[in-house]
Amino acid sequence: MFETIENIDGALVYHGNMHNRIYFSEAKNVNLDNLLQKMKDLAKKKRYEKILGKASEKGLNVLKSQGFIVEAKIPGLYNGSVDGYFLADYTNEKRYANDEKIMKTIATVKTIAEAANKPNTDSHFLMPENLDIKELSSADFPLLEELHQKAYKYHPHQIKDAAYFSKLKNLNHRFYGLFQNGELLVSAILAVNSSESNVEIVDFVTHPNYRGQNLSYFLVQDIKNKMDKLGCKTIYTMVRSTSYGLNITFSKHGFILAGTLINNCIVRDAMESMNVWYFKNDR
Repeated sequence: MFETIENIDGALVYHGNMHNRIYFSEAKNVNLDNLLQKMKDLAKKKRYEKILGKASEKGLNVLKSQGFIVEAKIPGLYNGSVDGYFLADYTNEKRYANDEKIMKTIATVKTIAEAANKPNTDSHFLMPENLDIKELSSADFPLLEELHQKAYKYHPHQIKDAAYFSKLKNLNHRFYGLFQNGELLVSAILAVNSSESNVEIVDFVTHPNYRGQNLSYFLVQDIKNKMDKLGCKTIYTMVRSTSYGLNITFSKHGFILAGTLINNCIVRDAMESMNVWYFKNDR
């Protein structure tokens, strides 16, 4: 399994050796003090180097009192009115370190991406007529798995399979694909949280033959247009902090930079920090 997903004390928890990390989300009626102790115990048992938590203002001080530091803030993440925070605890202090060259690259990507930010009223590019976007069903999971196999051919440990997609679907994830003549070129996976009125874009994958063509732009555009249908007021996503393309794409769509999660996950064979971007529907 790509990553273990389980419910602990009412909170959804992702953890695994690949990222060497725990990622949990605060939920209603969760005793955070008890949950945090279990997260720390799990990290010690599995030797995870980082614990990342997503919490509302209510849980902010509890996490900070337990040694967590704020890495990103999304205004109105919860139902458009309550701010949300990403906080991290590093059980191995080396996990928090980045060399100077990488830090300069991250800073440059942020500067260039934010300079590309467009007002929400700006017109967007029209999608070419030979491209088509559709929501994927379980019947399309083999196609989705095939795309992952092509994209991660040299990194097989990162290939998500149909069984994993089925598990995500049961956790209220939705899947979208951009096609050309029936061939899946780009996919996006959305985690829909109806109780919080937000959606996280958790995964973008592009066919290796079509990288650099900015096709993900049209998928982001389509997802924004579906906000009302999805019942969400905020969309957010995590993007490789050294990737000019995706950071610029989200900025062009009016997304705002919320912060950077330091050395958050493995992408291909490298540990990557992730920029958090968000878009609010103020209509």
